[in-house]
Amino acid sequence: MKYLKAVLVGLGLAQLATLITTIYLHRVLSHKAIRLHPALTMFMRFGTWMLTSISPREWVAVHRKHHNFSDVEGDPHSPHIEGYWKIMIANVYYYRREANDDNTMEKYASDLPFDRLDKTLLRNGTLGFSLTGVILTLLMGFKPGLVAVSTLASVYLLLNAAINGAGHTFGYKSFENDATNLKLLALITFGEGLHNNHHARPASPKLSAFEGEIDPAWPVIRLLQKLRLAEILTKADEGWENHRRRLPEPTVLRLAAGIATADANSSMKKSA
Repeated sequence: MKYLKAVLVGLGLAQLATLITTIYLHRVLSHKAIRLHPALTMFMRFGTWMLTSISPREWVAVHRKHHNFSDVEGDPHSPHIEGYWKIMIANVYYYRREANDDNTMEKYASDLPFDRLDKTLLRNGTLGFSLTGVILTLLMGFKPGLVAVSTLASVYLLLNAAINGAGHTFGYKSFENDATNLKLLALITFGEGLHNNHHARPASPKLSAFEGEIDPAWPVIRLLQKLRLAEILTKADEGWENHRRRLPEPTVLRLAAGIATADANSSMKKSA
């Protein structure tokens, strides 16, 4: 029973980490669609540090470059360049490879310089995640704590890999771009699975566009807005229906065909 509880705690923390990622790293920092109250910003910064070990500046730079080179040479983590299974299994490797490039940091995140808190503490992501592990083992016992922190890390990394891998390989498209929408993935990633929508309007604070699509982060954002903890800076609902890249009818990429196409594209580009 205690191990089941540990798994549930890990799953809950992974969902909190994913929520912080989509609101703070993605919609606030990367695309500037939302502005947060300073107190909430500080909570998000420490949440990122303790739950993901990610440097916000690095995440933003890698993500912005991904938009600039989506599924063409230069994309940090494209299944059409590297292959579907490589992204699903080794997404963190491709992320770190790009995040370690000083040129990428300077070009794509020059608006986010490290401040004193970053330099003294938050840049050390390993320390933050280790602190979370220590807290969990003290509260739950060594083995259950280890199970909880392992579940957190595994699920968070898997969800991110699915967004970058599956979210560019199979699902449906409402807009003409290389990403896809996966409604089930969107439910467990707070809207990030609606990736085709996001690539159509990157600066939208809301990732759901049409009936039947759910962005679970959007009600959270609206609540934060009502509590005066967040300010929405860009249009949420306008611009979807008459988008210049809107497809007349949604197109569907099937699982097997999508993976085969991604891997074939990868092989062709590597042999070229």
